[in-house]
Amino acid sequence: MPGGILIRMTQRHYTTILTILAMAMVIAIIAGSGCLTSSPAVSPLDPGVSGSAVPGQPGQEGKVQVITSFRPFTLLVGPIGGDHLSITQILPPGADPHDYEPTPNDAVALKNGRIFFYAGPFLEPWAADLAASSNPDIKLVTFADAISVPEYDQMKNRYPGFPDMTRDPHLWLSPQLTGYYVAHVARELSEIDPEHASDYQNNAVEFEKRLKQLDSDYTTGFSNCSTRTFLSSHSFLDYIAATYNLTQIPIATGPDAQPSIKQMAAIIEEAKAQNVRGILVEPDEAEDLSKSISEELDIPVYSFTTMEVLPSGPSKEGDTDYVTIMEHNLQEMKKAMLCQ
Repeated sequence: MPGGILIRMTQRHYTTILTILAMAMVIAIIAGSGCLTSSPAVSPLDPGVSGSAVPGQPGQEGKVQVITSFRPFTLLVGPIGGDHLSITQILPPGADPHDYEPTPNDAVALKNGRIFFYAGPFLEPWAADLAASSNPDIKLVTFADAISVPEYDQMKNRYPGFPDMTRDPHLWLSPQLTGYYVAHVARELSEIDPEHASDYQNNAVEFEKRLKQLDSDYTTGFSNCSTRTFLSSHSFLDYIAATYNLTQIPIATGPDAQPSIKQMAAIIEEAKAQNVRGILVEPDEAEDLSKSISEELDIPVYSFTTMEVLPSGPSKEGDTDYVTIMEHNLQEMKKAMLCQ
């Protein structure tokens, strides 16, 4: 790891620790004064997500108070919980989980929650410590918790190049891994709310059917392509590439990384050799590098929605449904590889 990146990561981790300690003091002071009953000023969820509610109303209508870190988990947990949940999402519109720093309001939201769904330490190093300092009794559930070691090893044996979770935290972009997650969410909700366990299990079964169809659509969609190689703005499509026998050429290793001029030249040469016909980028990231390579190779740029950032303003049709978003992503990938 280059020294500059290590320094930035160390500084960010130190800043996060200080932020968490400060928020823990705030929570302690407020709790000591008996005033920890006000609504946390966190952002509302996408309109239309099942189980969504105005944040900060603990015990509203007897619903289970669920906290999600950012949008993919809101979109996946909501349909499983249905009307039995009141969901508060921590990241507000426009916030990116890659560089998010928690606020005191986030600590208050966690204080009121019974269960917290988040990605894990590789994407959200602040989450577990903040939750523990805010609410020692809250149940923590990461995406990685849903996949046992034998199951993950089976995926790696079946699909050459299937990445380790430490390399690519975008686990939810794999329809197959998401199937494991949906079943796990149902089990976790059933454990804390056994009265509605059958509803959670039934909802999960219906969602899993849609995920299996989604997986089939991806397999069929990539069956007749002019090329099976694509450029990406950074390494965020490792799971899809491995699962469906595609080759991803990332321009950068991460959303904030900057390749050298020598690396850029090598990427362009590889793209030419592999007959690359398109570049896939996240809609909300800086696209300067992607655009420059697009101009150099005379190929278009296509948008792939990772669901990480909650859009500002009114939601559009399909914005609150995981499967619909992933079907749209499939169409963009097919354009990038000239699939019939």
